[in-house]
Amino acid sequence: MKKATSILIAASMVCTAANAANTAIEATLTAGNQEYGGSLGLDFIVHSPIAITQLGAFDHNGDGMNLDISVGIYRRDDGGTPDDFADDAGVGAILGLTTFTNVDPGTLQGSYRFKDASVTLDPGNYTLVGWGYGAGESNGNDGNTGAWPTTVNDGGGQIEFVGGSRFGDAATPEAFPSSLDGGPSIRYGAGNFVYDAVPEPSTFGLLALTGAAFFARRRRD
Repeated sequence: MKKATSILIAASMVCTAANAANTAIEATLTAGNQEYGGSLGLDFIVHSPIAITQLGAFDHNGDGMNLDISVGIYRRDDGGTPDDFADDAGVGAILGLTTFTNVDPGTLQGSYRFKDASVTLDPGNYTLVGWGYGAGESNGNDGNTGAWPTTVNDGGGQIEFVGGSRFGDAATPEAFPSSLDGGPSIRYGAGNFVYDAVPEPSTFGLLALTGAAFFARRRRD
């Protein structure tokens, strides 16, 4: 009985570890340093399936949203040239589009505000985009008037931010941002997300088999 219980606990711990939430970007500063009205994009690669549970928007000074900020994720076609970001294009509709307003700004966590989302990303190329910043609600820009440092939580290699970031036209901020910037890969304080790993089927199978063995043993006892 004790052995079966221990195995069940161990299997549950494996599933819990596989589903540990990660905030993709941690910003050191709380104040922005740019007022750009177009879209601000961060390219990233998903190496193993993830489930995005929240989308986030940078909140200048953490005092609520003075402008409406929109955040979402584009699937990105790398044109068969993964090291050349100039020929990349957005594919399909934007995923998980979420808007942060003065009335409904979301929950402040560090330098970002977050709202619940439900987006599953398979391995592939993507771009995180945010737009709506401007006078009264600054975005961050690591290449603009002083450094704007960040830390990436890659979930042990589940995601990887790449390229030099990208920006779009202020006239059509919802469009895929096609203009390349000079880096780093997380140049902007704009969009963010919280994600979990999607457990492999074998993990679920282990838990199910262990649970079945546990209850079978209880019946015998």
